[in-house]
Order: sequence, then structure tokens, then C-alpha cells
Amino acid sequence: MKSKGVRVIAVEPHSLAHRAGIRPDDRILTLNDEAVLDQLSYQFLVSQKDRTRVGFQRPDGTTATVTLANGGDGLGVDLAEDDVKVCKQNCVFCFVHQMPKGFRKSLYLKDEDIRLSFLYGHFSTLSSSDDAELDRVIRERLSPLHVSVHATDPVVRVQLVGNPREGHILRKLDRLLEGGIQVHTQVVLVPGLNDGWVWEKTVADLWERRAFQRPEQRGGVLSLSCVPVGLTAHREHLPQIPDVSPEFARQWVKVWTPQVRRYAAANEGEPWLLLADEWFTRAGVEVPGRAFYSRTWAQLENGVGLVRRFQDHARRFVKSPKAQGFAGRHVLMLTGSSFAPTLNRALANLNRATGSRLRGVAAQNFAFGSSVTVAGLLCGQDLLYAAHADREAHGGDPRWVEAVVVPSASLRTQTGPSDQYALPGVPTRPSAQFLDDLTLAELEQRLGLPVIPSGENLSQTLDHLLGHESWHLEGMTRPQGAYLP
Repeated sequence: MKSKGVRVIAVEPHSLAHRAGIRPDDRILTLNDEAVLDQLSYQFLVSQKDRTRVGFQRPDGTTATVTLANGGDGLGVDLAEDDVKVCKQNCVFCFVHQMPKGFRKSLYLKDEDIRLSFLYGHFSTLSSSDDAELDRVIRERLSPLHVSVHATDPVVRVQLVGNPREGHILRKLDRLLEGGIQVHTQVVLVPGLNDGWVWEKTVADLWERRAFQRPEQRGGVLSLSCVPVGLTAHREHLPQIPDVSPEFARQWVKVWTPQVRRYAAANEGEPWLLLADEWFTRAGVEVPGRAFYSRTWAQLENGVGLVRRFQDHARRFVKSPKAQGFAGRHVLMLTGSSFAPTLNRALANLNRATGSRLRGVAAQNFAFGSSVTVAGLLCGQDLLYAAHADREAHGGDPRWVEAVVVPSASLRTQTGPSDQYALPGVPTRPSAQFLDDLTLAELEQRLGLPVIPSGENLSQTLDHLLGHESWHLEGMTRPQGAYLP
């Protein structure tokens, strides 16, 4: 794989690198005569030997080589961010293609970076991964990966992803599995396109490749999740595809909930086939119990089990002494319409137990359209409108509640997909902000009340109520899933 090395942005004083003459703006080209591709490559290569031969280049183009006795540890350098690899697919349900105009540049990035798949659980279609990169994944043990399969039938997959060269996903998967890599997989299901026999074939093909099915098998498919397609109100000039209706969702839940349990029984009790929470919320039925989900909450940030985990935590929290910290509090909690019923049931129990006055209100998504119901895709203006409407409905008193809670999942602190990989030339913003660039502090200023992120459960919500000021400039540094409550 071609490489220009990685740029050094800082050198720790008195470190091995500093004593060897490595300085900011130098580029580390090789370690032990192997090309350094990016930060992950650097971390892998620098850990291989007790003594590391470092080839680097000065800004003027001159090169030098030093050997450092690092004992497998780092050299004392900070490296520049890696550029994100972009997606080569043209999926019929691509969410980026359905984005309204006017958002910040980074939100229109279709990342297809296998490094993000390993580091943060981003799903990759493997469209940007050639044989050399797959071999690199195997060599550096970048496992597990998260792969968007969508369909294993080559003809149907080409229809879904819009790339005639990417129909044979099983060829790439098999190369990874044979190399000992484990993968979590997903299917975004579109009625009439990859349901029916296509879905059944996909399940069967991936089940044959599941992890640990043969003692000699090193890699394998750890899980397969099924997520209903998400469509926004901005599909101009895009293929016409059907949405998942409540009726379709109810039938899907009826048929496949027993199948999830059947596959779990055949997998030594560990759930392997996973249904996203949105199937149940769209169907208007209660999510299953804890045993329905992976012991490790596999694919949690893909929307699998978030509702159940919240419910179980809320039930325990209400009985705990800490819950009394809500006693007497009058708080408005905003969320997406799919999660609002679950939240209000939990708040009703908490109010009875503590005498608090906590209310959950569903904020309508004006930016993406009312068909988008998850909390993580609410914009700041959506939340502002919902709060103003609730205030007017309660007499217009500017202090109608003591605080407003917003979904943590709707906030970001980086313009790129992570703090390590970002778009070249796009500055990062230190303040916690919503998708429409409204910041948490600006929302608080406009409402004239404390505004805090919810956290992942009621216990964290209480913590943030007690110390909300720290959330304006810190706290939201890890990637957030769009499906988090």
C-alpha cells in the first residue's frame, strides 16, 4: 500500500524521538523498514520489537534513519489526523443523500473507513477495501470489524449499493474470516428489495460463517443485525423505495422474534440474529426482555437493545437511594417520538417514588421530516421549538420548569466522525453542538434555563442536573450513536 508517512505535530520533550532529532512537521516514513500508513499502522509497527529502526523525512525533503531502544512502546510523538476514506457506493437508502441542504460540510461525508469500523464500530460496506487493505487488516489484527452486508445475493446487492463491482461481498468477508478476523454484520432492510428470499439467503449465508462454529475456524460472523430502512423528507431525485410501515413492522416482529430465539438456542444460548429496537417502536409493541439481546449488548449503538437497557436500568434506579435526588424537581425531558412512550413510563414510576415532576415530550423532527423519529437526529432548532411549545402550553411562564434535558445522542463535539480522523481543512468546534450547529450554550441562552444532556440513563441525567455547567465545553468526546435515547 502506498504511503507518504505520517506527519509529526508534537514531540514530547526528552523523549526518544526528541533525543533522536525528530521534530514537529517531520514525517515518519518507515518503522523497521516497513511503510507507516497511518496512526494505526504506527501503533502496530512500533510495538513489534524492542528496538525500532525509524525512517523519517524533514520538511526540506532530506531523510534520516535512527534506531531507538523503545522496548515496544511509543516514541514520544503525536501524529496528525488521518484523512477519512470516503464511500464509493451509491446505496439507494444512503442517509447522506437524504440530508437537507445547509448543514456543515462534514455531515455530508460518506465515510467508508475500515479503521473507523475497528476503532468505533462504524459500519463499512468494504467498498474502499482492496486486497491489499484486507491483508493489512489481517496482519494488524483489526478485529472485530463491522460490515454492512445488506444482501449476499450479488445481483440484489448491486441493486442496493449501486456499485456493479461490489456485488460479491462474501468474497471479501471470506478473505477476512480465513485470516482470523471476526465481524459484526448488519442488513438495512427495504421492503420489496432485500426481504423475503433475499433476506433468508443472507441469514443462511452469514449463519454458515458464524464465529466458533468449527474448532479450527479462527474468524467468523459474531452477529447479524436487521435495521429497518430510514427515509427522510429529502429524497428528491433519488430512487423511490418503500418505507417500513407499522403494519410491515408488526408482521416482521411477529415472524422474526421467534426466529431470533431459535438461532440463539442453536448458538449455545447467545443471541446471534439481532433485531433493532426500531422494529418494535414502529410496530407499537413492547421490546422483548433481556434474554433476547446479546450478553455483551452487541451492536448496542446500532440501535439494538437500547430501549431494553434503559428500561432495566430505570427499574433498578427507581428503587435506589440515589433516585431521591430527583425529589421535588420539575424538569422537561425532550426526546424523539419513538422513545417518548418508554421515557414517560419510566418517569411516571420515578415521579411516584420520589415526588418529582418530570415530563417527557417528543420533539418533532422538522429538519429531516416527521418520518425520522430517533433522538440522535434531532437538531437544536427542533428541540428549541419543542421547548417553546411546551412553555406556551403551560401558560408562557419563562420559568415553567427548572431545567430542560436534551438527548445526549443529538450532540456532537467534533465535525469529523471522531477525534482522530477528520476532514482536511475543516476546523473542529470545542463546544457541544447539535447537527444544525446550534450549541448547547446557545440553546440555554435562548431558553433562559439550564439545558443539560440526558446521558444514557436516569442516573446520569441526575448527575448532569447537579453539575450541568461542565457540559458546555467538555464531556461529549466519544462518538455518539444516532439511535441512543
